[in-house]
Amino acid sequence: MGKNLLFLRNMKNCFLIISSHPSRWFMPLLAGIAFMLIGCTQDEPKPAPVDRTVLIYMLADNNLGSAYHFDSQNINDMMKAAEAGELNGGNLIIYRDGYDTNPQLIQIKRNASGKAQKIVVKEYPDRNSATGEVLRSVIDETVELFPASEYGLILWSHSTGWVPGNSSIALAPARRQLPPTRSFGQDDSHYMEIDELADALPDHRFRFILCDACFMGSIECAYQLRNKTDYYIGSAAEVMGAGMPYTLTMPRLFDYQLDLSGVCRTIYDHYNSQSGPYRTATISLIDCSRIEVLADAARTIFEAHAQDAMPDLSEVQHFDRDTPYICYDLRDYLSQIATTDEMARLDQALAETILYQAATPAILGSITVHTHCGLTCYAMSSGNATLDSYYTTLDWYRQVYPIEY
Repeated sequence: MGKNLLFLRNMKNCFLIISSHPSRWFMPLLAGIAFMLIGCTQDEPKPAPVDRTVLIYMLADNNLGSAYHFDSQNINDMMKAAEAGELNGGNLIIYRDGYDTNPQLIQIKRNASGKAQKIVVKEYPDRNSATGEVLRSVIDETVELFPASEYGLILWSHSTGWVPGNSSIALAPARRQLPPTRSFGQDDSHYMEIDELADALPDHRFRFILCDACFMGSIECAYQLRNKTDYYIGSAAEVMGAGMPYTLTMPRLFDYQLDLSGVCRTIYDHYNSQSGPYRTATISLIDCSRIEVLADAARTIFEAHAQDAMPDLSEVQHFDRDTPYICYDLRDYLSQIATTDEMARLDQALAETILYQAATPAILGSITVHTHCGLTCYAMSSGNATLDSYYTTLDWYRQVYPIEY
């Protein structure tokens, strides 16, 4: 409004000058002035929307960046995909909070000469990026600067799934003796909890959320984020430190015909072709529009068996290497409780909700995988009162467990 008022005042002054100096040369001058003033009143044009913008929220101010440089390796892989022309005109955006720079918003694209570019769109002051406030602000900026028909989000960092980030579960000494893995939300000594992550993400913004992080393939995580995305991709077990093979996955994530099952298959095939402990991968694709069907089936089982004794968990498939176990296979666990009819309903719900799942024969060479339905769960009252207490704050618990459990 202020610009418009200024424009009107300037035009009024021009007309007053002309009325007192009616020379012909003033008319072209007035036309030029009017053209410039009109141009100044218009807002800067926004970029035209593209088919897809993918934001990678990369918290690398931890050993993934400082010790192993997986952040740089992954970005280089993404640049190879860009240089090969495999982004299909989409926007590949990275928010990187690394150990060696202040946080940056980066765009990766191919320039007119066919070379990949890493463009720093914005640099921020040093800050803790493992907060919901920062995550939400980065998402808002990305949507404003890089509009698209749809959006994807990749969560890249350390994490402990639904368990509080300062838990010792992800820091057990046994893990230090094997190849590095990544588990979402560590910035130096700060962590983002699953409820804060969910609160920070806008509802129904993302076509997909892909977790390049350990233990995010749990029903607890998927259910907490159910209203944030159409499709959710996570790993039941630990994710190798090299993460998702981005030279292979980027072309699929920017394909005009998005095939998320194909993305998952690409990740699985890449790691299944490795040897030794590096032959490690669990991956699943969840249709969030069907997850309430699964919750209904699980609630029926928990309600019917609320007074039953705790089942024997010693033979139930788990995907974590250190006790207390938090990642039991969801189907295998419930099969210890449910009747045949209840399991039939559960199996139908799993088939509708889990669109793709795969697991290598072992995890890091130390856990044999006998079964993998695609989602894990925690077993309440399995021996850790601290975890039990925190578990009652999660949406999944509130939805499926009887109050008196």
